[in-house]
Amino acid sequence: MDDVARLSVIDRTDLFSASARRRGLTAAIIEKDFWVCWTLKRLFTLPNPPAGLLFKGGTSLSKVFGVIDRLSEDVDLSFNRAELGFSGESDPLNALTGKKRKHGFEAWTETCQRVIREKLQPQLVEVFADALGEPPATTWGVELAEDDPNGQTLLFRYPADNQSRPADEPAYIRPAVRLEIGARSDHWPAVAGMVISDAAADFPAVFKEPGCMVYALAAEQIFWEKATVLPTWFHAPADKKFRDRQSRHYYDVVRLYEHELGQAAIRDTDLLLKVARHKEVFFPAAWARYADARPGTLRTVPPDARQPEMEQDYRKMQEMIFGEPPRFERLLEVLREIENAINIQSSGMRVSD
Repeated sequence: MDDVARLSVIDRTDLFSASARRRGLTAAIIEKDFWVCWTLKRLFTLPNPPAGLLFKGGTSLSKVFGVIDRLSEDVDLSFNRAELGFSGESDPLNALTGKKRKHGFEAWTETCQRVIREKLQPQLVEVFADALGEPPATTWGVELAEDDPNGQTLLFRYPADNQSRPADEPAYIRPAVRLEIGARSDHWPAVAGMVISDAAADFPAVFKEPGCMVYALAAEQIFWEKATVLPTWFHAPADKKFRDRQSRHYYDVVRLYEHELGQAAIRDTDLLLKVARHKEVFFPAAWARYADARPGTLRTVPPDARQPEMEQDYRKMQEMIFGEPPRFERLLEVLREIENAINIQSSGMRVSD
């Protein structure tokens, strides 16, 4: 991929434009997809990577597993808490009291910030410079995101053809890869997988190294992590505003369910219980009712009162979905099917009927 990264902006734009024409997308989307994949290659070939990096989230569903057809502008990464020095009772998951758990959260958050600031960011700057040349001549940079108060997000501003970009360009395709890093995630089950950019898939002869291997959270785990987001909105107080782009989780769960990986996940209810327990510890909210995230009581269908705002949010995010997105009514239909498929394993009754 480095050979393409080193091309002139004009030559890269020609390549991305040709790929975009094949796919019916914009060149900016193909460009961003390339730099996401290039960044992943650099992350997972670091000579001394910090704290066991793991790739997860929606972008992994698209690039590693090929399950979803939407652009994710960010890269979700997780450090291994044990490799950060938090294992046994110092891991919040194993803390015996709320006070110890709170102390554990604070300690590993500070450690994450320090590792990102003092190790990962300098490493990326060094390896990016080896491949791209020193900025500012090549117009790239790696910096802490100002909008993350926790100091756990890096922005890679990649060299782009800014002259041809419209002023009203959507934020999700602006020329920056967002690396969101934390240590809350479970690191098992996980798999090794290949990542290939759309441009490399379309024109493999142009690339000496069209793909790269990454270490990613298993799709079955991601299915349950997303599926347990859905009931939090079912149980949320009526005055809690539906957050922007939350409908992506509903879309992702539906697409996963329609894939063999999702069908395998549905049968693994022990994994569901493990994910629910993990969320009780790391994402506590009284109204989330993670104790009900189990066969017999799991809710994936949004309540009637939530559906108008969810539909509005879904319409807004459709520009990120490639091809013809499922109708909102179809999403609800499959979500009911998912809810029944999960809950019937416990009660033998269809809770949505």
